[in-house]
Order: sequence, then structure tokens, then C-alpha cells
Amino acid sequence: MNEASGGTTPEAPIVQTDFERISTLVSAEFQLEEALMEHNIPTYYLKQPQETKQAFLRLLKNLEATNLMPILRRQNKRVVLKVIPKPPIKKSNVIINWILFFATIATTFLTGYILSGEIIDPLIGGATFTISLLMILGLHELGHKITANKKGVEATPPYFIPGPPPVGYFFGIGTFGAVIMQKSLPPNKDALFDIGSSGPVMSFILAAVFATVGFAFSPIIYSPEQLPTLPSPLLFSLIAMALVRVPAPPPGQYTYIQLHPVAFAGWVGMLVTMLNLLPAAMLDGGHVARSIATERMASILTFLSVLLLIVEGFWPMAFFVIFISMYKHPGPLDDISGLSVRRKAFIFLLIGIFILCSFIPLQR
Repeated sequence: MNEASGGTTPEAPIVQTDFERISTLVSAEFQLEEALMEHNIPTYYLKQPQETKQAFLRLLKNLEATNLMPILRRQNKRVVLKVIPKPPIKKSNVIINWILFFATIATTFLTGYILSGEIIDPLIGGATFTISLLMILGLHELGHKITANKKGVEATPPYFIPGPPPVGYFFGIGTFGAVIMQKSLPPNKDALFDIGSSGPVMSFILAAVFATVGFAFSPIIYSPEQLPTLPSPLLFSLIAMALVRVPAPPPGQYTYIQLHPVAFAGWVGMLVTMLNLLPAAMLDGGHVARSIATERMASILTFLSVLLLIVEGFWPMAFFVIFISMYKHPGPLDDISGLSVRRKAFIFLLIGIFILCSFIPLQR
């Protein structure tokens, strides 16, 4: 999710000499139709067509020392570049991050302890579940953070969100995930795409690894009655089919795989990856959608994502997406230049990851 502003008006008027200096920098990179001051903001209408992506990045770098930044948008079928002061960036209070992190360790450990059953010592089960799940969530957010730093985007450290364990009839997993907050806008659609896609790729790989390891330690059990079971992501089912030999049950018995806590962490990781890849609002998939689609199309994709969540029974997530969709996605600073061909091709990989992490029935 973003905590970034799309821009602000200057606190003090830009004087004529500043305007002339800024105009010199802008005209060195772009062909201009018109240059003027609108509400004390240097505003430039660009000739079309012309290359904008690399020119914008050079201008962004040249304006760094002046504490100004450019914004490139389309208005009334014209391409407009405005130069505004950089919004102040509030320093993060990392104490909050640490408090939430240790609270999440406690709640996930309790979850793993409860899930251990007779498979493993509950203390070991709690520890392995905690380590596995927090690695999935942590490296997911670390992927975002590293990419944001690389692209020059200010972002907070990860906020881990503790949640209830599975107690009574409540199916809890000990956490509601983790997030980082972007404090500034990415420079262009390429950067927005990279930031959005980096997290799900990391969590997908780790979820597959932990599911594979966990299934190796998940025993077969028999029951005279049908037991409640988890819906299974497609990849989760494929891994189980490849690694676990399920024998025919004795007469009058049902056969089940009793998940090791590490395997369950892999299940959660696939669920988190699938939900984050929904092309909705300011989810990771929403960033990807916003980098390739128009604002109108991104809104339609958000609506369809909410419908999918409702149909699949993910009501809390549906309400969460509705809530965050009330805030308009700010987009990148350069909202004109298109996404690179390589990244457009990468979208098919993300779609494949989404499908593999989705709850598609698979007959054994």
C-alpha cells in the first residue's frame, strides 16, 4: 500500500528566476509546446509524439538537488509536466515495527504449538511454523523494500500484523500478514511494476519450498468419520501428489494427510501470494495492474477482484479491498511512459503464479 501523495502546491511561490532555471532543465529534455506558471506551479505542455521515459528520469535526477520533482500526466488529451516541491517524508518509528514483530512471533508460535498435535513436539512445531511463516512474509516484504530502495522510493520497514491462533471455532493462523508503506511515488510504471511484483515472487518460491519440506514430515492418518479439510491451492495439491503416497484406507475408514506445521506455513504462503496478486486497489497485483492498465480498467479489475473474493468466501478480504479502494491509486510520477516489453512478458509468469496458488480442485 502507498502512503505517498500525488503532489502538493508549493509552500512559497516560485519566483521568475526559479521558473527560468527550471524551464531550462525541462527544455533540455523535452520538446515543449507551451511553458507557463499555473497556480505558482511551473507547468509544461509537451509536443507529441516524443520519447519521455529516459528524458523524465534524467530530469528527475537533475532536480534532486533543488528539492523539486516532476510529475507527468495526461490532461484533456495533452501531456502535461509539472514541477512541484517534494513533499516532506515523515521518519518511521521503528519501535512500532519491533513491537508488532515480536507480537507476531508470539501469536504464530502459539498457532504452530496448537497445530502440532501428535506429529511433533509442540515447542518444535511452534518454532518451525513461526520461522517458516515469518520467512515467507518477511522476505515477501523485503522483496518490496529492496526494490523500492533500488528505485529510489522511500518505504517503511515491514509491519508484521499479529492475529488470533486457531481457538474454538475460529480458524486463525496467528497473523494477518505484513505490509510496508511507500512514502514516495515510484518514478515510472517500470518501477511501480517491479515493486508490486517482487514480493509475490519471493513468497511463492518460499511457500513452495516449505510445502515440499513439510509434506516430507506429514503423516497419513485414518478416521472412521469424515474430518474437516482445508481447501488446497493447485500447487499445494500437485506437491502432495508428487511426494505423499496415500494408501487405500481400511474398510470403513477415511484417509487424510495430517499437515506438519511447516507444510501448513507453505499453505498460508500460497494463500497470501494469491490474495496479494489480485489486481485490486493497492495490493501488489493492483500495482501491477496500475502499471499496465488505464485508471478506468484498474477500477474494473478491482471490482472483479471483490466479486471473486465474495464468491470464494473470502469476505474479510473483500471488505478490506473495498476499504483500500476508497483511496485512489496515486500511480507513478511519470504516468505517461509505457511499461517495458520485458515486464509485459513477465505478467504471464505472475498470472501463472496466481493460478498455481488459487484454490482449483484437482482429483487425485
